[in-house]
Amino acid sequence: MGDTTEKTEIGPKLGSRLGAVEEMVKSAQCIADIGCDHGYLSIALLKNHKASRVIACDIHAGPLTQARENAGLYGTTEDMDFRLGDGLKVLKEGESNAGVIAGMGGPLALRILYEGRAIVADWSQVVLQIQSKIALVRFVLKKWGFVTDDERMVTEDGKFYTVMSITPPGKTFAGYSLSDTDEEETGFEEWLDRAEKELSEASTEERCEYTYGCRLMKDKSPVLSKFLDKEEERLLALSESLEQKPEEESVGERLAELSGEMEILMLAKWRMYGK
Repeated sequence: MGDTTEKTEIGPKLGSRLGAVEEMVKSAQCIADIGCDHGYLSIALLKNHKASRVIACDIHAGPLTQARENAGLYGTTEDMDFRLGDGLKVLKEGESNAGVIAGMGGPLALRILYEGRAIVADWSQVVLQIQSKIALVRFVLKKWGFVTDDERMVTEDGKFYTVMSITPPGKTFAGYSLSDTDEEETGFEEWLDRAEKELSEASTEERCEYTYGCRLMKDKSPVLSKFLDKEEERLLALSESLEQKPEEESVGERLAELSGEMEILMLAKWRMYGK
């Protein structure tokens, strides 16, 4: 997902989404920008002295070509590598010591981390900006031993985005295997489906933390507060709509699901502002 192309003396002017990602990145010798799109974040990391070198990676040739052209405009070409490929498969062990994954769905980001765990084991920090299934991402990261150091929610163009800074568990993650936890070898998608089912069976308190984020609630994030209000409106409207169709199959089941979601949401509000 691309941000503004507005140019400043110190680099591209990022929107609030990528701006929050850039601010959350700690200084590192070499940062891998996975899914770099047009390269604006990579360039900003160099211009703001967050990295001495950036490896800009993307699975699509078009955006990577544009990233190379933008690097030329900002004078950062010599400090960047441009690699075409899937996830972390284009990286070598030990050549980067931090990473950014922004603008991807949750399951895809988790697959990238798992398949590249030998690379991630060398990283001191990962900054994630996930587009979907954030509760599942938080749940799986905890299972894998990642520690959430910081979390922030921002808005851009009327949409809400969550940015997370996490610390990998080191070499223990490099040796992690799905087959170690199952009687027989399991594919990643199947394993993730089982993890999602496990999350759905967690307590209301646990699901609240995974859905809305412990740190965001503890910090009483004003953006999270607005998001909760919008979510409440959405759930109420959806429930009212379904109640008008009692004859349709599965309406009762869906209403029960919405009731559970509302319970989690109200608990989040209580944790932020309740006495």
